[in-house]
Amino acid sequence: MKILIVTQYFYPETFRVNTLCEELVKRGNEVTVLTGYPQYPRGEIYDGYGFKVPYEKEWKGAKIERIKVLPRGKTPLGLLLNCYTFVAEGKKWVKKCKEKFDAIYVFEVSPVTVGLPAVAYKEKFGTPIFFNVQDLWPENVEIVLGIRNKLIIGVINRIVDKIYSASDKILCSSKSFVKNIAERGVSEEKLVFWPQFCSESGVESKEKPECYTDEYFNIVFAGNIGEAQGLDLLVDTAEKVKETKVRWYLAGDGRAKDRLEKRVKDKGLDNRVFFVGKLSEQEADRYIHFADCAYLSFKKNKLFDMTLPAKLQSYMACGTPIIAAAGGESARVIEEAECGFVCEQDADALAKMIEEKVLKSNCLATMGENARKYYETNFSMDKVIDKLENLMNGD
Repeated sequence: MKILIVTQYFYPETFRVNTLCEELVKRGNEVTVLTGYPQYPRGEIYDGYGFKVPYEKEWKGAKIERIKVLPRGKTPLGLLLNCYTFVAEGKKWVKKCKEKFDAIYVFEVSPVTVGLPAVAYKEKFGTPIFFNVQDLWPENVEIVLGIRNKLIIGVINRIVDKIYSASDKILCSSKSFVKNIAERGVSEEKLVFWPQFCSESGVESKEKPECYTDEYFNIVFAGNIGEAQGLDLLVDTAEKVKETKVRWYLAGDGRAKDRLEKRVKDKGLDNRVFFVGKLSEQEADRYIHFADCAYLSFKKNKLFDMTLPAKLQSYMACGTPIIAAAGGESARVIEEAECGFVCEQDADALAKMIEEKVLKSNCLATMGENARKYYETNFSMDKVIDKLENLMNGD
């Protein structure tokens, strides 16, 4: 099968779509990726890349087509231009394209406008679209960005309706997303619960990070360090439990990292909260696997309650008990799997749970085993990608 993947983010940016491309190629598919130049999460094009600099035309068997998308920077105008130029340049590429694909997969983490070049391609060739929703719009704009202007939200709703209407299947990363999109009037026949996956961690044979010592209870957060993750809660909680033998490790990068590092320093928590930096997926898995617990949180709002984050699957695949300050889908899965501890997004509640439940628990090993079993049953890469291929083949 010839598959066109449309995504604003691709290698060397670290997103699940990279693994999906690699696996689809291994399965004998011809994959072409339409993407921009790497700039996430800092909003600046990576060193070694540029509009006038030759780029790699292939990555692990997938053909790469990079279009000139302006980096988002750190301003609302930059974000708007980033969205606009991806759509405009994507449509130019479609207009020139003569190659016929059998299926289009759209990797939709914000912005939702990533789907518009795919719609243009379908209008030209009639190719079916499989639109993977990982961020809900316009909810993301209203709740996360705080934009409630009726004119702007109206325009976004029309874009979303156009993309959903053109899509043959809408792959929803949580069951709550299925319900939300159905309430827009989208046919339930189009909607498929298709959770995020992660590849096998393969870290059992590796050594634990040197910074982890038996003297401390090591808690790791791995992933994007942005505002949506609500990691101020982690810092506040670390301050409340600083007299315990708990250490926190943040593995990743993002827009909130510099600000959080300053908060940690200002609070004198340098010996309790450590920023590991951006890691490869394999190295991040090592930090997760050998931690005593893995931490997950979101800012408190209804949108994030509907979200099932990819890091949850990674934590489960690594067989690590989970500490979650979250509600909704994340809490449901953790409680259903019996693989961790859940509380509301409140520093006092989180500190109390850690001191009275987590540190005194004799069930951590069992929770880790439960996490791994739940992953194998529900989120394993082979099962999730099998389902995608079956959908693309019309099964």
